[in-house]
Amino acid sequence: MIGFWIMTKKIVIWGAGKIGRGFIADLFNHEGFDICLVDESADLIRQLNEQKSYTVVHASSKNIEQVKISGYRAITTQDQEELQREFDSTSLIALAVFPKNFETVAAQVRKLVIKRKANGFDTAINLILCTNLIHAGPKFREFLYQDLAPDQVDFFNDRVGIVEALVIRIAPVPPQEALEKDPLVVWTNGYAELPVDKQGFKGPLPACQSLRLVEDMRAEEIRKIYTYNMCHAVLSYQGKFFDYPLLVDCLEDKVIRVEAESALGEVSAALQKEFGFTEADMHRWISNVLEHTNNPTVGDTVARSAADPKRKLARDDRLIGPTLLCLKNGIDPKHLIRGIAAAFHYYDVDDPSSIEIQQTIKEIGIAAAVERYCGLGAGNESLLQRIVETFRRLPLENAWRKKSWQAYQLGMEYEEKYHGCGQSVVAAVTETLGVFNEEVFKTATGLSGGIGQVNDSTCSAFIGGVLSIGLIFSRERKNFDGDRESKYKNFELVQKYRSRFIEEFGSNYCANIHTAKYGRPYDLTNKAEQKEFDAAGAHVRGGGCTDVTGKASMLAIEVLSESLIERELSRETSDAK
Repeated sequence: MIGFWIMTKKIVIWGAGKIGRGFIADLFNHEGFDICLVDESADLIRQLNEQKSYTVVHASSKNIEQVKISGYRAITTQDQEELQREFDSTSLIALAVFPKNFETVAAQVRKLVIKRKANGFDTAINLILCTNLIHAGPKFREFLYQDLAPDQVDFFNDRVGIVEALVIRIAPVPPQEALEKDPLVVWTNGYAELPVDKQGFKGPLPACQSLRLVEDMRAEEIRKIYTYNMCHAVLSYQGKFFDYPLLVDCLEDKVIRVEAESALGEVSAALQKEFGFTEADMHRWISNVLEHTNNPTVGDTVARSAADPKRKLARDDRLIGPTLLCLKNGIDPKHLIRGIAAAFHYYDVDDPSSIEIQQTIKEIGIAAAVERYCGLGAGNESLLQRIVETFRRLPLENAWRKKSWQAYQLGMEYEEKYHGCGQSVVAAVTETLGVFNEEVFKTATGLSGGIGQVNDSTCSAFIGGVLSIGLIFSRERKNFDGDRESKYKNFELVQKYRSRFIEEFGSNYCANIHTAKYGRPYDLTNKAEQKEFDAAGAHVRGGGCTDVTGKASMLAIEVLSESLIERELSRETSDAK
């Protein structure tokens, strides 16, 4: 056997982008490997050769570490002679390429491996697939084996390992100031290992401590895609409604964070049932997902995580895949469905995939589009219907979320400037809804301080919310006796509002809220007490009564919105008929 001189600590990295040079090269450089970077971009290769080094930044949520990568070789895919020499002198190839390039890359690799054997180097060679794609191995193998002669098939089966890997390291766009210092810099979260399929290797295993050899790669692969990638997708597609630029911004939004955490909870339960992961193991894993995602130092963008929704909505990918797994294991994927619906709303003028989806929805409707892109055919009718219904609901919900936030800000602003919790809530809610009523506003004058400043009765902010609800859902004087339906609908909403108000503040009684906020109740009929009340921060933005007023306004909008959304959806259904 020829090929005894093949370097045991050498790797060819095909794809010198952020994952190739910023993750794979970083890991193997740390282990003392000889590194050759390969890319189709002649400009990138020229830059790598001219600079002779570049920086990889490990930016965790706790600290920043810089690693310089040097001593590599860099060649283009067009330099066949040099590329062949690199292939002939290694047993390890990392393919850091997008799945859409599998066919082209596989054809190039196939020729190089065949020539490598013809040159006398018939030792095993392993291809590590560094891409986020479930079942990447079989898909790449299909392209690699195209047009092989029978004896070549035998050789490939015996000597060519196709090794799936899990790329968990994130590599977002670096800060501009970092790029100005080093145009090749790669900004990462510093994730320090590459899980790989142990069963996929041919010949001796690589001597690299950073490779985590996995026995059941399918379970690990699915867990990674269905948690890390799913979480980022849910955050980005939900966050796009509010124009959040970064994933950390999405996580700071309490509602969106709950969406992501709930979706993670759904798939975690399904993964435990399907693959036998323990609850403790999944708890640690999910905690790591959230910790690595909530990294302001990296600043991973919504645009990067949301890019190419067509691929991410595929049946076995990060959204539909975990949803189907949940249904298989008897778990309701409510929040995953909301993530799917949000993805179908995603639009970016610079993203051809999103443009195509939006155009398809216009041409054939949302139901047919979901069926087409998600591969949901016979047997998935119920899921399809839920996705469609949620798709129609989400824009309304998010529009109302924006209104509730507007009401919150107005409530705080008015109480800070003018005082008077009840009137401030009435003004904030009714102005947000576009139904401001001067007479109702005036009637709320005496509510301040727990009714006439005495503080021994119901919180005026609460009463302001009740009055505001009555402007939307109420019986009218002209039908005083007969409109029982409207009266009891009002009662239903007020009861719901009261429950949420008490849940938020512990009570709807003025003196009790004083005690919770300031340590004691204040008698606002006493001028000295009133001064102490003011000095305690009662009317400071974000504190005391301004906080209560803002949140009371928000809660009133939230309670109203739930019924108003249903009214709007019913109207749309009737119009469609």
